[in-house]
Amino acid sequence: MQERGGFSFKTVALSFLFGGVVGAGLALLFAPQPGEETRERLRETTDEIRERARLAAEEARLRLVSAKEDLGDKVEEIKLQVKEKAEELQGGLQEKKEEIKERAGEYVFRGKDLLEEKSSALKEAIEAGKEAMEKEKERLMAKIKKEEETA
Repeated sequence: MQERGGFSFKTVALSFLFGGVVGAGLALLFAPQPGEETRERLRETTDEIRERARLAAEEARLRLVSAKEDLGDKVEEIKLQVKEKAEELQGGLQEKKEEIKERAGEYVFRGKDLLEEKSSALKEAIEAGKEAMEKEKERLMAKIKKEEETA
């Protein structure tokens, strides 16, 4: 985890602690003081390291809080973008729905016209067939009557 323009908290903290331990060890090895003074310096160094660690932890906590706030802001921004996109898509769907309804109405109207036209043509054909049948019936009746008269 590398932060913008720096190292991660973990890297900094470990480096800090390692440097403190190495420094304390070297101080003990090369210290010409008696035991009491060495222990006092060791306590001071330990306290100083503890304070630095506390400050580093506090700084890290503040960075985490800031990162959390930044992340929260980004999440809200993305939520807003998603909501806007959803509304945009919903509007597009509504337009398509209206367009489809309109086209369906046109097709129904055209279908009715075509049905009326074909129905009318079929009625005319049926009437023409009835007339032709009547004429044929009359012709056949006349033929039968003529044959009966000649027989």
